[in-house]
Amino acid sequence: MLESTDVELSGLPDDIDKSIICFVDTWRDACAQMENGALPTRKVLSAERLRQWRDDICIYEYQPVREDFLVRIDAPSIVANNGESFQNSTPREIDLKYGTCLMAALLKTMRQKKPTFHYVRIVSASGEPRQWLRVLLPVQTFDRFGDPIDQILGVRFAYEPMHCI
Repeated sequence: MLESTDVELSGLPDDIDKSIICFVDTWRDACAQMENGALPTRKVLSAERLRQWRDDICIYEYQPVREDFLVRIDAPSIVANNGESFQNSTPREIDLKYGTCLMAALLKTMRQKKPTFHYVRIVSASGEPRQWLRVLLPVQTFDRFGDPIDQILGVRFAYEPMHCI
C-alpha cells in the first residue's frame, strides 16, 4: 500500500534549486508578452524556450467533454524514475495508482490561471520514500480551427524541504 501526501504551497520554497525559479520565471516572462492578461501560448512558450527542462515537462491537456485531462507528454525523466509511462492516460489513473491529488491540482491551476506548487511525498509499498516539488503552469494552445485548448505544463523536481511542511 502507498502512503501519499500532497501539500499545496503558497509559493516556491526558499531552499529550491535556481533552475526551478528560472522555469517559473520563464513562464512569467511569457505572460508579460501576452496581451490583456492572456495565458502564455505554446507558441510563446516554445520547445526552444523550454529546452532546458524538456526532459522534465509533462503536458496535460484539458478535455472539457469529459471534465478530465489527458497526459499528452509524460516527461522522460519521470518515466525513467517511475519505470512506466502515463502518456495518453489520465491524471485520475495516476492518482489511483499513487494516492496523489494531481487531478484536483490540475483543475485548480486551470481555473485560477496561475501557477500552483505542491510538495508531494510518497512512501512506496517497499517503504522507499520519494519526495518532490510539483510545479504546474497553465498555458494555451489552439486546435486547427483556432479554438483555444487549455493545457498545463507540469514539472516534478526532487525536493526535500529544510523545514517540516
